[in-house]
Amino acid sequence: MKTFISMISAITLATAIGCSKHEEEGTAEKAGKQVDETIEKVETYTSEKMHEAGEAVEHAGEEMQK
Repeated sequence: MKTFISMISAITLATAIGCSKHEEEGTAEKAGKQVDETIEKVETYTSEKMHEAGEAVEHAGEEMQK
C-alpha cells in the first residue's frame, strides 16, 4: 500500500511540475509573435497607402472635371 501511495504521490508531483513549466515561451511561440507583429505592421502600412492612393485618385478625378 505504501508503494501505491508513493507512486501516486510521485505522479501527482511530476504532473504539477510539468504543468507549471509552460510559462516560458519556446522558439515557435516567439516566432509566431514576430510573425503576428509583422503582419499587423504590413496591414497598417498597406491600409495607409491604400487610403493615400484613394485620395490621389479622387483628386485626379476632380482635376479632370475642371
